Amino acid sequence: FAGPYGKIFCGADFLSLEDRISALTTKDPEKLRVYIDGFDGHCLRAYSYFRDQMPDIDPTSVESINSIEYKYPDLRQMSKAPTFALTYMGTWNTLVKNCGFTEDLAKQVEERYHDLYKVSDDVIMKRIESEAVAQGYVTLAFGLKLRTPLLKKTVLGNRYTPNESKAEMRTAGNAMGQSWGLLNNRAAVEFMRAVAKSKYRLDIMPVALIHDAIYLVIKDDLDVIEFANRELTKAMSWQEHPEIQHPDVKLGAELDLFYPHWANGITLQPNWT
Repeated sequence: FAGPYGKIFCGADFLSLEDRISALTTKDPEKLRVYIDGFDGHCLRAYSYFRDQMPDIDPTSVESINSIEYKYPDLRQMSKAPTFALTYMGTWNTLVKNCGFTEDLAKQVEERYHDLYKVSDDVIMKRIESEAVAQGYVTLAFGLKLRTPLLKKTVLGNRYTPNESKAEMRTAGNAMGQSWGLLNNRAAVEFMRAVAKSKYRLDIMPVALIHDAIYLVIKDDLDVIEFANRELTKAMSWQEHPEIQHPDVKLGAELDLFYPHWANGITLQPNWT
């Protein structure tokens, strides 16, 4: 994909939107410390899963944990797929099927993941019990509601719980985080209102919204680029909803200019002149 002559195709992605939203909505200290203390999240999880293979790493040191990126890059990379699967309520079976882990390793990683994120696990389960089971729906971002008719009729946590109800529980748990993709729509509306009021209203056109990213075609002009960079990243830094406010953990985004085409992203910093 490339912009036509005289235009630039560009896009802005929220910075780790789902991870930050999970930290903000669950207040899990293990998730918050990534943004407050400066831990690399992938390194932190790699140590949690595979610490037996990293005898020289000090878990209390940010510098030591973050050194996993170059000391144990293979283990850091190996931690990513299981984290994604377990975040979306997969099980050790998922890790065997999707990651090729042995049963013992898969069970070890699953156990250590849930030990690490016990607080957020508990928050999600309490919400499922108090909302999905008790009232038949869960309330998501900006008041969006997701119906859970099977959970309303189900007793959780025993061997008679139907698989269909377990699937609905996964959907509800995942939606608690993924529904905050609505922040992308909210930011795009705010930004395009600013464009409409500006002298650049014919120079900036939206292309697509994809979950946590906003794509545009803009005029190849430094003033237009500066305006788009400043106003779009400002709109994507909005954090006024009470459920996602935090004094230290902030939302944000960076704009990439795809020049000469999408395969080559040139990243701008917010507020660059």
